[in-house]
Amino acid sequence: MAEKLLDMPALSVTASTIAAGLGSQTWSLGARGSRPFYQAFFVSRGRATLSIDGQEELELPAPAALWLPRRVSGIFVLAAGSEGAMLSAAEDFVWRTVGDSPAAVQLHDMIERIVVARSESLARHADDIGRAFEVMTEEGRHHLPGGAAVVGAYFSVLLLMIWRASGASAPTKTSGTGATTLQRFRQIVELRYREQPAIADIARALGITYDHLHRACIAGTGRSPMELIHERLIAEAKLRLGQSEQSVEQIGFGLGFRDPGYFSRFFKSRTGEPPGAYRRRIAAQSEKDVASSFAAWP
Repeated sequence: MAEKLLDMPALSVTASTIAAGLGSQTWSLGARGSRPFYQAFFVSRGRATLSIDGQEELELPAPAALWLPRRVSGIFVLAAGSEGAMLSAAEDFVWRTVGDSPAAVQLHDMIERIVVARSESLARHADDIGRAFEVMTEEGRHHLPGGAAVVGAYFSVLLLMIWRASGASAPTKTSGTGATTLQRFRQIVELRYREQPAIADIARALGITYDHLHRACIAGTGRSPMELIHERLIAEAKLRLGQSEQSVEQIGFGLGFRDPGYFSRFFKSRTGEPPGAYRRRIAAQSEKDVASSFAAWP
């Protein structure tokens, strides 16, 4: 039976141990109408399978770790006699944790795709991953002072271990000048996105042309440099709207928008709703204690 161990409204985190007895256990992913959460699964004993809509079923013999981005639809099945752990985290918590990590650039690339680490490639990291879930479990049970900080730190460790074990840290065919340029660009964006720097200025700081920077961003992400800056601004705006008591105008000003009306139009054009409406919706979801985006079936 899945055991709910951590549900902190401020962070929107839920961690659980999972075990299947004589019969398998199934979790639905991306239930319609639920709040979109990032999800992680760890299979420490036995095996599991992942079925994503429209894709071939994936076998996950232990040890196996799985990271799922938001809005993934499918099912996760833990076979009879198997054990492990699972975790879900809301967008604002994940973005804040990743943004505070020394490996923020690499983890930003990872969190928006399905990442699987299995068997041999996971063996050297399995103990660390299991320990991360164990610590978050204990913090959730006892609610000790500083627990939120401990959970954030171990969640960051969990992401890094999955990133390493999946092979995402190894050089690939896309590594090289373009990949290096993109990484350096994202590092500058992480430091200066609140200033909304001109792309030409960033290119000059990198010692390359505007066209070179644009090609590197398109090749690596499919998005232009400006789109990547706007994406980071929206992520920060959502975080502040959900967790800060500042007014919408103050939040916009803190993100470099001198015109409150322009900030509202900017936010709506990229999210589909004004910042005030987004804040009210998130507050209403918290008050109703919305369930996580996966639920165990009997």
